[in-house]
Amino acid sequence: MEFPRLFSLINTTVSPIGGQCLYKQMRKYVADGEELRQRYETCQVLRIDADLRERLQLILSRLEADSTAHMTEILHGPPPVKAPHHRFIAAWAGISAGALIASFALSWSFSIPIAILLINAVILFRTSSKLGREIEDLLACTRMLGVADRLAGVRAVSRIPQLSALAAQGPARRALRGQFRWLVVLERLGRSPDPISFGVSLAANLCCLAKLVAYGQSVERFVRSRRHWASTYELIGAVDATIAVANFMQRHPAHCRPIVADEARIEITDGYHPLLKHPVPISITLDQRSAVICGSNMAGKTAFVKMVGINLTLGQTLGLCLASKATIPCGPVMASIKGEQSVESGKSRYFAEIDAILGFIESGSQGECRIFIIDELFSGTNTIERIAAAKAVLDALSISAQVLVTTHDVELQHLLSDRFERYHFREDPSVKGFFDYRLRPGASRERNAIRLLERMGFPPAIIQEALVMAEKQAAGPQIPRSH
Repeated sequence: MEFPRLFSLINTTVSPIGGQCLYKQMRKYVADGEELRQRYETCQVLRIDADLRERLQLILSRLEADSTAHMTEILHGPPPVKAPHHRFIAAWAGISAGALIASFALSWSFSIPIAILLINAVILFRTSSKLGREIEDLLACTRMLGVADRLAGVRAVSRIPQLSALAAQGPARRALRGQFRWLVVLERLGRSPDPISFGVSLAANLCCLAKLVAYGQSVERFVRSRRHWASTYELIGAVDATIAVANFMQRHPAHCRPIVADEARIEITDGYHPLLKHPVPISITLDQRSAVICGSNMAGKTAFVKMVGINLTLGQTLGLCLASKATIPCGPVMASIKGEQSVESGKSRYFAEIDAILGFIESGSQGECRIFIIDELFSGTNTIERIAAAKAVLDALSISAQVLVTTHDVELQHLLSDRFERYHFREDPSVKGFFDYRLRPGASRERNAIRLLERMGFPPAIIQEALVMAEKQAAGPQIPRSH
């Protein structure tokens, strides 16, 4: 259903955190209707208040750096590594600091402090390359706390649930910030253009491995409190993601908050596909029913089922549908949309398709999925076997789920069980480009592909022979229809 392109269209987040949060939201179905309602209403607040959106984005821009993208790994993946032999390093740091103080106080030989400083320099050199990324990730987390404080201070806190949650976490953030206090101080001194500040940082590291010791202590505290850091991360990401969805809604004003129902009812009024430049709104209602959609290439079949699939998905993830009104069933959507054969996989298109459809059958029979969207089922094989196999599979799927399937085979419309509604797309002589992209009820009785050849200027003799042959084929043996 072109999810990557749809995500790119919606993703106007400022920070990598927001992009990751938005991606997660668009991939995760929400069964709680109240949460979906809250998401939609929050987006509406931000959509209407452009000044608030801009203020929040200005604050979030402090997290634009690519380094913030790695926070997902440090917060949700394996914990950050400790310095090699960190216990030995901490003990040696104390010993080296004491020895240096004693050497100057007691006028020991200069060889002792020189040896200590050389040892410390080697330790710093060997560990800095390994821990540089880990230290930067921890420091990015501290910058995140500063952004959280600024977001929590925005006046519209009560109107945005995520901002309210950030405001409530203020005391917890102060405790988290204390975990990295010395690490932050040493990092700032080391990066300062002031030679005195830089010299203090260098001396502290050479004399007592101050940065390594501070890092070791910070890591241990961080690992114990990662869930608190992760909560702040997710709230900031949710703010950024919500702004992106609000921007998307502003660019596509024809949207609504869908009713998510427990029953198998799909009702979309004036639905459209956001990736089309000039979409034609289409309405459809399927109450406990499936649908077979017929028509030739370029008539709009595939775009239509993608539109339905996208709206079913957005309605259960972001809480909005691109339609004037929508009622959708609760449950995941599985789709098989025609695409190019994958050379890397080594599978033919037909083999890959039957593998996917087998998964559909298993999911449907176990009640795991209630909606299947299929584009031109088994188009990679011959006509007789394609129609026979498609009929059997679609009838089986429609017993426990709703199915929307497109087909070129007009014969298939009449062979499917009564659980299927018939729809079709057709050409319109009065429209430039031959097609008006309007969904019509009922079965298609026209040989659209041959008519399209005629419109494109193929010789009349070829058209006539093709029509005669098509009529002979249509009069041949038929597969019995199910009831």
